Amino acid sequence: AEVRAGLNMRNVAVSGDGRWVMAANYLPHNVVLFDAELNLVKHIVAAPAGGGATSRVSAVYDATPRGSFVVALKDVAELWEIPWDGREVKRSRLDEPLDDFFFDQPYRHALGATRERADGSAGAQVVDLDARRKVADLPIAGMPHLGSGITFAWNGRTVLASPNLKGGAIDVIDLQSWQPVKTIATPGPGFFMRSHEKTPYAWTDSMMSPTAKDTLTIIDKRTLQPVATVREPGRTLAHIEFTRDGRYALASLWEDDGALIVYDAATFQEVKRLPMRRPVGKYNVWNKISRSEGTSH
Repeated sequence: AEVRAGLNMRNVAVSGDGRWVMAANYLPHNVVLFDAELNLVKHIVAAPAGGGATSRVSAVYDATPRGSFVVALKDVAELWEIPWDGREVKRSRLDEPLDDFFFDQPYRHALGATRERADGSAGAQVVDLDARRKVADLPIAGMPHLGSGITFAWNGRTVLASPNLKGGAIDVIDLQSWQPVKTIATPGPGFFMRSHEKTPYAWTDSMMSPTAKDTLTIIDKRTLQPVATVREPGRTLAHIEFTRDGRYALASLWEDDGALIVYDAATFQEVKRLPMRRPVGKYNVWNKISRSEGTSH
C-alpha cells in the first residue's frame, strides 16, 4: 500500500516522516501501530487510566510538529498523545469524551466536539496538549462539526470558523481569548467547510438541511459576511475542497447521477463537471501535509 506522509483521514494517520502508520478502531477497542511497510509494531488497548471498560476509538490524527499521533476515545473522557514510535501514552483527562477534533495552527491545542448528549445537546472544548488538560469551553451552540473547521487571520488575530450540524450558522471564535467573534447565518445546517490561504473566501455547504442541501454559501473572510451562493436546485451539493494553488474549489453533487463540480474560486463560476455516481468526500493530500490554513489538520 502506498502511504503519504502526514495524511489524516480520522481513522488512519501517517506520521509526517512517513515511517509510521496508526489505525483507530471501533472494534476491537484499540489503536494499532504499523511501520511504513505495514508490518505490525504494536497495538494499544483503548482503556482508561487505572483500568475499566474499554472504548471505541473515534479519531486519530498526525501531529507532525509534535512528532506524535493524537487519539480521541469515543467512550472514555481522555485524549491521548502517542509518540510516533508508540513508546508511551500521554493522557489528557477530560470531563467528556471527544468525538472528533482538530489542531490550532501551532499544534499546541486540540479543539474538539463531544458527541450528542442524552438531552440532544453537544459541546466543544479546548485541550492544551502541553498542560494535558481542558483550558476552555468553546461557546458554540447546537452541534459543531469541528473536524471540518478552518482557521485564518482576521483583523490581526487568528480565528476558527466551524459549521454546525444542527444550526444554520457558521460560528467564528477568537483563538486567543476563546470567545465568539461572530455567528454567520447560512441557509441551513452544514457539514463541511473549506478555504485556502490564497483566496479571501471560505465555502461551506448546508447538506444537513432538508430544504437548503442544494446550496453552497461563500463567505468573505475579511468581512465575515456571505457574499455569494451556488446552487444545484433540489439536489445535494456538498463537501468542498480546494486545489493546491487555491484557484479552484471542488464540490460533490451527491446524487446517483452526480458529479464532481469544479468552480473558479475567484469568480464562483463553474469551470468543469465530471460525471460521477454519488461522490462524497475528497481530500487534497498536499493541503493536508502542508498544513494549509484552509483545511482542518
